[in-house]
Amino acid sequence: MREPCREASLNSMRTKHAKIGPATVLVVGSVTIDRIIEDRKTSERLGGVITYGGLTFQRLGVETAVVTNIAEAHRGLLDVLAAEGIAVHAGASRLTTHFVNRAQGDGREQLMPEAAAPITAGQVKPLLSEVRHVHAGPLHPDDIEPQAVALMAQSKKLVSLDVQGYLRRTENDRIVPAVSAGLEGALRSAHIIKADEAELALILDHFRLSLPGFLQRFRIDEAVITRGSRGASVWTRAGEGYHFGAETVRRPVSTVGAGDVFFAAYLVAHVYRRLDVDMAAMFAAGLAAKQVSGKHLPPQLLDLATELSGRTDREESPRPNGDEVRTRGRAEERKRTRP
Repeated sequence: MREPCREASLNSMRTKHAKIGPATVLVVGSVTIDRIIEDRKTSERLGGVITYGGLTFQRLGVETAVVTNIAEAHRGLLDVLAAEGIAVHAGASRLTTHFVNRAQGDGREQLMPEAAAPITAGQVKPLLSEVRHVHAGPLHPDDIEPQAVALMAQSKKLVSLDVQGYLRRTENDRIVPAVSAGLEGALRSAHIIKADEAELALILDHFRLSLPGFLQRFRIDEAVITRGSRGASVWTRAGEGYHFGAETVRRPVSTVGAGDVFFAAYLVAHVYRRLDVDMAAMFAAGLAAKQVSGKHLPPQLLDLATELSGRTDREESPRPNGDEVRTRGRAEERKRTRP
């Protein structure tokens, strides 16, 4: 990694909500109001990478700040983040980003009827000096303005990036695959990226590169590739690939947010706790399975039909315990290959 973080002891990993001190993360992206249609049930929840990723970072002991834009009428929705100790920096916007997610298993159709104002360089710049890690989670090509992305690249901080927002556009509010003009600049700012299989294929086809060639060209240290119920892979610029099956969830509640949880959990275990790639990915897979089963960030925590104050459903999340991960590793299929 270009920005190594302080190694934590196994004892500190076992301490509930033990903070990592100065090793803080800034999560950048839209907070969303999500209408979720899943298994013939409809609900409205708070969403976005800053919600699922931000809460996961914070619950796993990494002091977290988020920067986003939201309409004045909806600012109270951010209380759920502040209540868990996240530092919320919310800019003004005429609109709040809205998504409609129709999910069925690993498949999903999305609509974006409204989008908040882009997050600007002026919002990001004063926060960069306070953190060691920037986690960018744009949900569409205009979510973070290019000047803000350029500041991240110049900051010399560790930058992790979920590429999804740069690989889509809207057609009559419907989200469709497309490579945006901002993709290349975002990739050049990042050290670790996350994409799903379809997004990775779109990137490689666009640049006409193999996966090793892509990682070398953009100097990306690691690419985390999610495959839904079929698990995930991690590929390194050194040419190593690690593949993991997903943990079985007997009673799935919702797949929404599981990829964001996986990525944040992987980063905590691998970058902050210094676990090896395979152990970190297996810890992340376990937490993503808990998300799908409704036990990490339960739907009622983010349910917009529920009063935000006075909630008692905030469950403790597991620490990335080295012994626990090693035990899970022996039970998981794990193999190392070349890309």
